[in-house]
Amino acid sequence: MASKPGILTEWPWAPLGNLKVYSFYYLWKYRTAKGNNRIVDKSIEFDQVDRESNCCDHPFAELLVYYTLFAIPVFTTLFIGTASIASIGAYAICLDFMTPMGHCNFELIPKWMFSVFPPLKYLMYTPSYHSLHHTQFRTNYSLFMPMYDYIYDTVDKSSDILYEKSLEREVEVPDVVHLTHEEQLNSNGEFYIKRYPHLKVKVVHGSSLVVVVVLKTISKGTSQVVFRGRLSKVANNIALALCQGGIQVITLDEEDYKRLKAKLIPETWLVGEGLSEDEQLKAPKGTLFIPFSQFQPRKARKDCLYFNTPAMIAPKHLANVDSCENWLPRRVMSAGRIAGILHALEGWNVHDCGDMMLDIEKVWKASLVHGFCPLTKISTA
Repeated sequence: MASKPGILTEWPWAPLGNLKVYSFYYLWKYRTAKGNNRIVDKSIEFDQVDRESNCCDHPFAELLVYYTLFAIPVFTTLFIGTASIASIGAYAICLDFMTPMGHCNFELIPKWMFSVFPPLKYLMYTPSYHSLHHTQFRTNYSLFMPMYDYIYDTVDKSSDILYEKSLEREVEVPDVVHLTHEEQLNSNGEFYIKRYPHLKVKVVHGSSLVVVVVLKTISKGTSQVVFRGRLSKVANNIALALCQGGIQVITLDEEDYKRLKAKLIPETWLVGEGLSEDEQLKAPKGTLFIPFSQFQPRKARKDCLYFNTPAMIAPKHLANVDSCENWLPRRVMSAGRIAGILHALEGWNVHDCGDMMLDIEKVWKASLVHGFCPLTKISTA
C-alpha cells in the first residue's frame, strides 16, 4: 500500500466498510505459510490483515490499469459482436480462480492432470510455476498460460523441480497462534477454545502484554487519565489496574464533556479505535494520547503528543521474524505479537484470549528477560 495514498485510494472504497471474510483470510494465510505442499518458506506475517478494515489494499491507479487489461477481451468480443453472457461469465470465473490460485503459495495441481493430458503444461500455469516469477523476477512471465514462456525461452529452469518438491512438502504445526481483531467475531478467541477444548496449540490474543505496555507508558505521578474511543477487554483491564494503583479514570461523552468543560481535564488520554477528531479537539493543549488499540488514531492536533500503539523494541538477536506494521519504527513489534513469541519461549501451557488475562507483571518481566525493550517514541501530528 502506498505510504502517501492518493485522493482515490480511500474514497469511495473505505466507506464500503469491512467487506472481507476475516476467518477465511486467517485460514488462507496460515495455509500458505505452514500447510502441506508449500512452495516458498515464509513466516505468518499477516501483512494485509493489519489493513483489513479497508475493502481495498491497492492504490487506485494500480487497480485501474489492472482491470483495464483484463477488460480488453470482454470489450473486444463486444466490439466484434461475438460476446455473450455465458462467455463473459466464464471469463470472469476463470480470472477469479486462476489469479488467487497462482499466488496461494501451495501446490494444488495434481500430477495426474499432466499425465492424462501432457499439453496442459503449456496451457495452464501452477502456483509453483508462477511463484518463480516473484522470487526470480526475470522468468515465468506468462500469466495463466506458460506457452509463451516456452516460445520466448523465459521459462525458469527449476520450474519442474520446484513443482515436484512442493507436492512432497508436509504440514508444519505451530506452537502458538496469535489473534488480531477477533473481539467482535468470537470474543477474542474464547468461543473457539470452548468449542475445541483439547487444542494442541495455545491461542494468544496478547492482551496481557498490551495492558502492561500501556501502563508502563503512563508517566509517573499521573493522577488522572481519560478514556475515549471504543472500550474493550484491554481498556477494561487497564482501567482496573489504574484504579488499583490509585489513579483516577475518567470516561467522557457529550454529557460528560459539558460537566467537565470548566474543570482541568487531565493531560493523559488513553484512546482506542473510534476516537473522532471532534473528541480530540476537546483535549487541552499538550495532551498525550496513548493508544491501547492496534492502530493509532488519526492525528488531528498539532499541539498535542501521540504515543505509538502498544509495542516494544525487538532484541537484536531475534531473527527470521517478519512483521508488517508500517506505523511502527524499524525493529519494533506490537505488544500483541510479542506476547505470542513470549508464550512460546516461556512454554506457558495456558491460553491468553477471550476474557482471560495473565499476570501482567509476569508477562512484563518475561518480555524484558528475553531482550524486548520499552518504546519511548512520542510524535506530534
